[in-house]
Amino acid sequence: MNDEHPPSTVVLDLERLLQGQQRFFASGKTLPLEFRRERLSRFAEEIEKRADDFLEALAADLGKPPIESYLSEVWYLLKESRYFAKKLPRWAKPKRVSTPFHNFPARSEIRREPFGNVVVVAPWNYPAQLSLSPLLAAVAAGNCVVVKPSELAPATANLLDEVVSAVFDPGHVAVVQGGPEVGQALLEQPFDYWFYTGSEKVGRLYAAAAAKNLAPVTLELGGKCPCVVDTDVPLDETVERIVIAKFFNAGQTCIAPDFVLVPESLRESFVEKAVASLKQFYGEGKSPDLARIVNASHYDRLLSLVEGKTIRVGEDDREENYLAPRILPEADWNDKAMQDEIFGPVLPVLAYGDLDEALSRVGGLPSPLALYAFSRNRDTLELVAASVRSGTVCFNDAIKQVTNLKLPFGGAGRSGMGRYRGRAGFEAFSYTRSFMKRYLWKDVFAIKPPYGSLLGKVRRFLK
Repeated sequence: MNDEHPPSTVVLDLERLLQGQQRFFASGKTLPLEFRRERLSRFAEEIEKRADDFLEALAADLGKPPIESYLSEVWYLLKESRYFAKKLPRWAKPKRVSTPFHNFPARSEIRREPFGNVVVVAPWNYPAQLSLSPLLAAVAAGNCVVVKPSELAPATANLLDEVVSAVFDPGHVAVVQGGPEVGQALLEQPFDYWFYTGSEKVGRLYAAAAAKNLAPVTLELGGKCPCVVDTDVPLDETVERIVIAKFFNAGQTCIAPDFVLVPESLRESFVEKAVASLKQFYGEGKSPDLARIVNASHYDRLLSLVEGKTIRVGEDDREENYLAPRILPEADWNDKAMQDEIFGPVLPVLAYGDLDEALSRVGGLPSPLALYAFSRNRDTLELVAASVRSGTVCFNDAIKQVTNLKLPFGGAGRSGMGRYRGRAGFEAFSYTRSFMKRYLWKDVFAIKPPYGSLLGKVRRFLK
């Protein structure tokens, strides 16, 4: 920075906040396991106490049905915080490893150490879960954290600020609110670890900022998650599971099935059953059980993707950003809806004649966060998984893989890098530090000058 362009107030505030957190981390307060576990337990208590407040905030921001908010945000965070508190002693325990004989006597072990000061930048679609889940992992690993929730979910962002302030010292964890100007200011700070969930375009900016600081980064970026259906499936159960996963949170889920590939012989039946399921789930009016689109801009973007033959179930309401579910029954690879991630309640259905050909087409797309395949044939399921690279895979269902905290979550290629959730989160926000302790006894294996003929003796001994 120079005199011609003095730092903004936002930048100065962030600099002061980060400096305070750097001092807090340097004090060593975050390192004791009991301190971390106490904070995690206290956090779970606060989430449980404010559960109804979260449901109200999420309804205000996204029109989320209460049960969707509870399961995917409140309950998920309660489950993960308690899981961290319970498992942390085992995960953080130093791992003893063997020592080569030429270092005897000695003890060798691997410890997990925190990086230091972490920034977490979260999106709007799951504004509580995707802000606080990485925060929990970072705290469990012993870091200090700055969290920026999305400005597109302001009620939830305000509540997050209150919850975090009630549990953590601001030197330990703090929430910063604001729009792109705050995001830009964060890019200028020397964090030790960067964590971003959102679009590929913005993710590249955070990757560049991390590289500038020679710091590690985790990116969760999404993509067009394919769903491949085989000829032998029980169609009623298959369609129901796909529809439930696709239209949860109005399709505004980074791992939702983005499009479905079905055999040509099943396409018509699949569409009929999908429409019947939508009518059963949401009725033919304006359903209280379908979340709203986050804002008018995204609403218009989604409408612009809908072209050609379309089946709409229910009525739109622009004033409330209510977009009725839509099926594109005769979708084509060249359709607008097939060019970018949809991220809304629109499901293209593409027919295929030859599975290998279809998989070749899907495998040529950028790697998504998730891949779904439905089949009774194990070989077919494995063929789909082997043909299409993705961050996660779920067979015969969709989005369920992220509910298992023992499974790492993350992308591949353009859908992101790095893994978190559960133990994978603890390991993401910590690094392995090697320790060797030798004893001050006579070292019979010491190699010291003058070397003389020592090389020959060593080579014979080490054969």
